Amino acid sequence: MASVAAEERFRRWHLPWKERVCGEVTPFSHGTVFRSLRYSDYWEYNCIRLDRRMTASEMIAVADRELVGCAHRLVEWMIPMPAGVVGDLRERGWIVTPLIFMLHDGRAVHGGRGAIGEVDYDAVRELRDIWHREDFGEHTETDSFHVQGREVAELARVRVIAALEDDRPIGFAQVETHDGGSEVSQVFVRPERRGAGLGTTLTECAVRKAAAAGPDVWICAEREDRPRRLYERLGFNAVVETGVAILPPGR
Repeated sequence: MASVAAEERFRRWHLPWKERVCGEVTPFSHGTVFRSLRYSDYWEYNCIRLDRRMTASEMIAVADRELVGCAHRLVEWMIPMPAGVVGDLRERGWIVTPLIFMLHDGRAVHGGRGAIGEVDYDAVRELRDIWHREDFGEHTETDSFHVQGREVAELARVRVIAALEDDRPIGFAQVETHDGGSEVSQVFVRPERRGAGLGTTLTECAVRKAAAAGPDVWICAEREDRPRRLYERLGFNAVVETGVAILPPGR
């Protein structure tokens, strides 16, 4: 029963947000189409959300039909997706990430060490660019993409925590709050500074910041990746399996 209650809390918190940000919300047979003229270059708010399974070919066809005019294609799902569908999408050049949303159990977490504090959103722009290129390649990010991402983040009362060295950010975490819950939505450390525990420290600081805004603190992790194990050690428990498939501009 506890897991059912947590999943319902997730859906009440997570699902309405995109509907409020996007100008066009259109149900279809297997889910919902989201489009935003205001944020037309921001991938996450021009996408397909699935509540029922589709084959890879069906997903691609509906994305091509409903996201015409977009330079990208993005499909997300709120249900477990078969490995065969994931593999098929990857073979066709899509970047596919099975995800898990996790809820913090409320335990106390340690504070940060060193020069870590809250900074302006734009103070970590260079780190965002590095992260974006790591995930999607050299020629996918645009100024309008980042400007629109900033506007959406401000709607969610974004707060950015950064680790500084010689006044230069070497890692950051981001907290967004809406609908009675907060999410540690991003944690990133410069490649050359990884492996020394900075990501853990930033996550701890972000959880403390998020917990101050309300009892529900969420985080999203790749289903099988190392950060999930870290989040479990910090008190996060898996609630809902989701995923996303992206065909970035130029792919």
